[in-house]
Amino acid sequence: MPVPEKKINFFITSDHFPSISITGNECSLMCKHCKGKLLDSLVHATTCDELVNKALSLHKKGAKGILLTGGCDERGRVPISDIVPAIKTIKEKTGMLLIAHTGFISREEASALRGSGLDGIGFDVIGDMGTAKEVYGLSVSEREYIESLRAIEDSGLMVFPHVCVGLHFGELRGELRALEMIREVSPVTVIITGLMPVAGTPMAHIKPKLSDFQKLITRAVEMFPDTPVVLGCAHSSGKDREEIEMIAMRCGVSGIAAPTVRTARFVRENGFEVNYYGMCCGLVPGEGMRIEVP
Repeated sequence: MPVPEKKINFFITSDHFPSISITGNECSLMCKHCKGKLLDSLVHATTCDELVNKALSLHKKGAKGILLTGGCDERGRVPISDIVPAIKTIKEKTGMLLIAHTGFISREEASALRGSGLDGIGFDVIGDMGTAKEVYGLSVSEREYIESLRAIEDSGLMVFPHVCVGLHFGELRGELRALEMIREVSPVTVIITGLMPVAGTPMAHIKPKLSDFQKLITRAVEMFPDTPVVLGCAHSSGKDREEIEMIAMRCGVSGIAAPTVRTARFVRENGFEVNYYGMCCGLVPGEGMRIEVP
């Protein structure tokens, strides 16, 4: 399969765009693919005062933005609405880009977050409710996913939905339907991620099929011709990660988050036009977020 265009954006977060867990290590859902372990490596700030202080410190060190995230409650919601005062203060004092993972969200919550100065929301969409039940432990409907997407969009916040390849114990189940659900709104980007093998979880040794990435990314690019489709930072590990990035480029993604050394070398050696951005891949790249990478 030929590479459709020799142009790619690479997104590097690290110190440029760190993630803060507003629940620390706490998560009520304890999904089977994560068990709360993905929260361990994040910056923790569980009160408004702590969040403001850590955000100001990160800004002084050069951070261009922050992803606010955390564990979910029993209904699949991250309590981002509880930190609206902190978001307002951070935005007023730094002007940094602020985005969040909220999980399910009401119109009232989305409106309050828009008023706080939050810039956008990343929202995971599952197209198979059996997966939501078996992996997340949630009894939810498609309607609840679509209502949250619409609440975010109608509030005026940017929405960048995520679809995870192989979330159902490595199987492709509902991901194509998730893309259809996303078409209920106008996302700024569509992010394709993949099941990450996390040690100490029931899925620690499971990886999605490479062919499933090709299938889903190809369909996403076809369905969203005027919207950037990006390979998100969570997309397996080891040699599989490298192969998935090559597949993604051949399928026509506009960007890749946290690319491997091999992929970075490949694009340099093959005459790609490459731009690096110190930001979350869900956001539309801007000149002010460009970074130089040796």
